[in-house]
Formats: sequence, C-alpha cells, structure tokens
Amino acid sequence: MTAAQCVGYTLAQTSAVTALVSTRIYHGMRPVSTVVPCINYFEMAGGQRKNGFETVIFAINCRATTASTALQIARLVIDVFHGTYSTGTYGSMNGFEISRGSLRQSQGLIPETSDNLYNAPVDIQLVYPSSSIS
Repeated sequence: MTAAQCVGYTLAQTSAVTALVSTRIYHGMRPVSTVVPCINYFEMAGGQRKNGFETVIFAINCRATTASTALQIARLVIDVFHGTYSTGTYGSMNGFEISRGSLRQSQGLIPETSDNLYNAPVDIQLVYPSSSIS
C-alpha cells in the first residue's frame, strides 16, 4: 500500500465521511461534472525522507454546494487524521504503518464561482517508516 492509497482507504472507511460524500472520494483531480459533496486528494511537493522515515503532505479538498457542508466535511477529515487523537499517532492501517498523522493547515473556505461550489481544503501530513510502502 502507498501513502496515497492509505489516505483514500482511511477516508473511505470512515462512516462519518462516507455518510456525507458516499463513494465520491477521488485521488488526483476531481472529475469534470462530479456530483457533490465529494473529496479529492493528492500528494503535494516537498516530501522528505530522513533516518528511515518519510514525510508527505496531502491536500484534501472537501467540496459541496453549501459552505456549511464543505466545512463539515473538512472538520471530519481533520478529526480522522488528527483532531480526535491529539497526538495524531496511529499504528497499522491495512498493513500501512503510520507513525504520525497530523493537520498541517486548514485553509478555510474557497468559493469556486465557476461551478457554484465551495471548497474547504485541508492539508494533512503523514509520517511513516520507509519500509511501510509495499
């Protein structure tokens, strides 16, 4: 499993998230004319490898037709990767060993006027042993 697969798996296995977005969780760009609410996520530049650990940052975009729903999804994502655990420490997740998952930044709310959507982007950081990648 890769870090990106772990992020997607984690989101898809969180019932509070799927209650809002169903199966509309996409790795990479959001497909054109996607039904919302939905999430798309991708790895950002600037990852590091040091002392046997890798650190990667993922942008997770939470889109909806209303600002309140977009923000609600973003809060759930924060809870999944950081908020409810304080330290963000996890363990093995479907064979992928996460040493730490944490909120990097919440970017508030971005109105997307071209398609009348709201985007509440959240950046999360994962730290894992290099040996976790299969």
